[in-house]
Amino acid sequence: MSGPAVPRTTTATTAARPPAARPAAARPPAAGRPLRVVHVITTLTTGGAERQLELLVQRTAAATATVCLYEAGPVGDAMRARGDRVRVLGMAGWRKPLAVLRLARVLRAHAPDVVHVHLLAAQLWGIPAARMAGVRVVVSSEHSLMADTVEGRPHAWWLRLLYRGLERAATHTVAVSETTAERLVGWGVRRDRITVVDNGIDVDALTPAPADRAAVRSELGLADDDVALVVVGRLDPVKRVDEVLRACAPRLAAGGHVLLVAGAGSLLGDLQALAADLGVSHAVRWLGPRGDVPRVLAAADVALSASRDETFGMAVVEAVASGLPVVFVQCPALTELSAVPEGAVEVAGGPDGLRAGLDELQRRGLHRRDVPAELSLRYGAAAAASAVDALYRRLLAHRS
Repeated sequence: MSGPAVPRTTTATTAARPPAARPAAARPPAAGRPLRVVHVITTLTTGGAERQLELLVQRTAAATATVCLYEAGPVGDAMRARGDRVRVLGMAGWRKPLAVLRLARVLRAHAPDVVHVHLLAAQLWGIPAARMAGVRVVVSSEHSLMADTVEGRPHAWWLRLLYRGLERAATHTVAVSETTAERLVGWGVRRDRITVVDNGIDVDALTPAPADRAAVRSELGLADDDVALVVVGRLDPVKRVDEVLRACAPRLAAGGHVLLVAGAGSLLGDLQALAADLGVSHAVRWLGPRGDVPRVLAAADVALSASRDETFGMAVVEAVASGLPVVFVQCPALTELSAVPEGAVEVAGGPDGLRAGLDELQRRGLHRRDVPAELSLRYGAAAAASAVDALYRRLLAHRS
């Protein structure tokens, strides 16, 4: 079990080059100025990795800029609205073969002390570009290495080989949970090149406001006595939202229950067709990608997660942090606590398991619970940002 967002290990010290041989991006930070960090990510839509980057940028002591390879998205728009620097590289079409060179040019212009890459595409393009730009420290966060897939791609020998090559070209890897670190070691990554920094959550922002609950329920046309079930996440196969629909169908058909689906993805049409086949379309609200997840959780009564491929389980942890009762299939962040919170029920996968979990919560009561102190302490966003900042400084000290 990992400690509360505390880095564990570091890479070995490497010899410093003579100052004259260093490109501009490789100079040690001047005394008194903040570290300069450039984050590289595929997009800034509403996924867990994207929202983690947003929280980190909000709380880090470093001066940051973020480069999206393809598009910004709702998270990127929110970051720009707060004044964060977000740039879209634009890799579509003919520009893609030149992406490494173009990204290296952008990085040289920023002259960062650290480049921090997130998700596989950003590793593929960002790590070589950072090395070409002469960046001394390249950190890679692993968000989505599952037992059988990585970011939805089945494990294959060539993917493992590519991943290992990219990992060796980086300086260090951040694992978002102890479970992720164990999977990385299973892939052949040395443990002394991994630091566990648990994902962070903004517990204060997730505290439900009575005004938000009333406002969102009114927007969605919910009656005061409707039980609002909610699932938050991408509408992709890995999240198994179809199982949630099948599990909830009897309650939705009987009336008095409504399912809120907050997220977007390739399966939207298929899921809407499934809801029609089950005869429950009238009781499902397709909310699309939401930048106000805490408000949606405030309007709900029970959260569900059918995913069996989680590295952390952000949607589940945020639901618990909002006080909601939760039924979940896999959430390393909860199972790595000293005890699973009383309002969370872990079940076997499939519609039957989810239905059994809903029955159990019905017996325990669908009221909101206090946020467990251990969860707040271990997964607070400020602690995660502080741990990442400390890792940057330590790696730079070794490289200097």
